[in-house]
Amino acid sequence: METTLKKRSPFFIGEKRKMIIREVIISFFILLFMHTATSKIFTFKSFDKVLSEVPMFGSFHTAIAVMIPSLEIIIGALLIVPVTRKIGLYASLILMVIFTIYLSYMVLSMHRLPCSCGGIISHLSWQNHIWLNAGLIVLASFGILTNLNKKQ
Repeated sequence: METTLKKRSPFFIGEKRKMIIREVIISFFILLFMHTATSKIFTFKSFDKVLSEVPMFGSFHTAIAVMIPSLEIIIGALLIVPVTRKIGLYASLILMVIFTIYLSYMVLSMHRLPCSCGGIISHLSWQNHIWLNAGLIVLASFGILTNLNKKQ
């Protein structure tokens, strides 16, 4: 009898590994969003002041200062609940794309770049922050791809 061995692509990832990768990505984004939201809430006056210096926000800076950590908490909560994780992953991707566009706009249009970043991110240059966000976009995209065939 002949046995035909199916050759697997070197990029093949089994379901168990996909699940582990997905859970690590989701856990990372939960920690990221909860940390950044908490940081913005505890330094709200400073965060609001920095946003007030961005011309495109105008008089809406305080509303935006409230909205951003609120969205981060909501997305973190969506990622915690298994039934809403897919929505949370898409929301994570969208938020990271928006943040990256904002950072790129700031780097390209402003001479003085205000920053209220906390933690490790405060040590990054704006360009490095853009690279970090690009990596997070890839990570969120990969989380979505590993979640596509998963039955909720």
